[in-house]
Amino acid sequence: MSILIIALPRTGSTSLLYRLAKEKGLKPLFEPFDGSNRVSYNNEKDVVVKTIICHHNDNLELTKQFDEVILLTRKNVLECTESHAYQTYFSKKKNYNSNMPYLYEEVPSEVFELCYNDIVKWNKDINELSVKLDIPITYYEDIFDKDS
Repeated sequence: MSILIIALPRTGSTSLLYRLAKEKGLKPLFEPFDGSNRVSYNNEKDVVVKTIICHHNDNLELTKQFDEVILLTRKNVLECTESHAYQTYFSKKKNYNSNMPYLYEEVPSEVFELCYNDIVKWNKDINELSVKLDIPITYYEDIFDKDS
């Protein structure tokens, strides 16, 4: 079995990746298409692959290599943007990484605006992919309880 998670950033996709891999006894592959070459995917089976929607140039074609596809985003675009902007801005300033907890701090407005534009575009892209594949979108708010 092979599962592909295509997500927007800051949607719980990493947690979902590792949870599915553990529950199904599959190998987790974290963002093999991000350009860093730290992880590679070679059309193997028995994996869960998590990618961000902007990391692969042909997500529609990519989905054909997998038995199951999960499209993940957030209903609350503003909260998604805040989280993405925080990570984008503070990853260098505070050595913040995406697995660390944080208390939101304002980021420069130009950073927030760029991140907002990206989130809106990627959300549109994932919705279009959902229609083309006839696959429903999974939402962060529906699978992650904020008190858990």
